[in-house]
Amino acid sequence: MTLPFSISGIIVKGDQLGRKLGYPTANLDLPDASKFHGLTGVYAATVTLEEVLYTGMANIGFRPTLIHPSFTVEVNIFDFDRDIYGTPITIHFLERIRDEMRFNSLDDLVKQMEQDEREIRKILSVLLKPDTNTQ
Repeated sequence: MTLPFSISGIIVKGDQLGRKLGYPTANLDLPDASKFHGLTGVYAATVTLEEVLYTGMANIGFRPTLIHPSFTVEVNIFDFDRDIYGTPITIHFLERIRDEMRFNSLDDLVKQMEQDEREIRKILSVLLKPDTNTQ
């Protein structure tokens, strides 16, 4: 797949580690997740949820830092705090910012996520900036 692309699914409860780290994620239930294995990485994304567009950072991958890694497609929706389990969602992957990486500790992972968030917010501010040249 080439960018941009979208993945839709139902939000399911994960292990809630993201919440503990300060980056809660919406995890997608994808019966055939294997078709996304070639897309691993961290992305600047938008999310369509209940017909509203949000911004966020998404991850496709195996979460190699965890003791029991598993393949997930998940998104941290910026400035959002609601229980949305069981809700349909579409993640729009706009720009890939880095490969998935293994970190020596969860603290190192959080530091990287903080850096990713800053970079992605900058990217999205440019990508989603209204066109001032239109009438």
